[in-house]
Amino acid sequence: MKRILNGSLLATVFLSASVLAKNNIELVYLEPNSEDEKAVKSLLVSSGVNELVVGFGENLFPFDKPLTIEYGSDDGPLFDPESNTVQMPYFFVSEAQNYFAKNSYEKKYGKKAEQGAIDTVLHTLLHELGHAYITDKQIPVLGKEEDAVDNLATIVMIEYVENGADAAISAADMFDFETEGQPDHYQLVEYAGEHSFNLQRYFQTLCLVYGSDPEKFSGLLDEIGKDYREEREGYCEYNYNTISTNWHTYLGELQNK
Repeated sequence: MKRILNGSLLATVFLSASVLAKNNIELVYLEPNSEDEKAVKSLLVSSGVNELVVGFGENLFPFDKPLTIEYGSDDGPLFDPESNTVQMPYFFVSEAQNYFAKNSYEKKYGKKAEQGAIDTVLHTLLHELGHAYITDKQIPVLGKEEDAVDNLATIVMIEYVENGADAAISAADMFDFETEGQPDHYQLVEYAGEHSFNLQRYFQTLCLVYGSDPEKFSGLLDEIGKDYREEREGYCEYNYNTISTNWHTYLGELQNK
């Protein structure tokens, strides 16, 4: 099921991005307003995440209507269907870096906070591209669209990005970090929201990673109680295969290369 990009295919994606994707995905950087925002912009430019996303825009997500990704927005991350723009604030990247640094990510897992933040940005961009693609192609969604595009982002990272499963785990950890300081009980209005709770998003992302390669990620679900773990592991294999197959009904030509 995996379709990890090798060197030649990456070159093809990047070439098509540079030649063709100008009419598919446009990147816009708003002027940074502080030294911190300048540092974030520099990190984004040098990270390689934009080359991946723009390349996917020409292959996996062949938009009929050109899409804009705007960095430095005041709001977001979000997809605005009226302007057909994905908005990504600089402060979101800074907050992600702070979460990974505060949780000693490099000491625990050998990954710098900056890389954890970029992994989170990639997952978030793919999530918002999912919203844009659903709108562009008028894809029917049975259930929560937020859950559907979370799953899409994770599947794309696992199948098309080198070390993408590891990056998806970092994005999952960000969902976990965002639960810090939250009360034990949710407000009623939160149950009516369009997003699943952050811990649900955390476990679902881990579930897909585990399901993609149960042998490689055999310990990934160990925090689930042993009374339920075996059942959950079996479900995650099924869940990954089902979601991957379903999404590839709608994704573009890269899957066939």
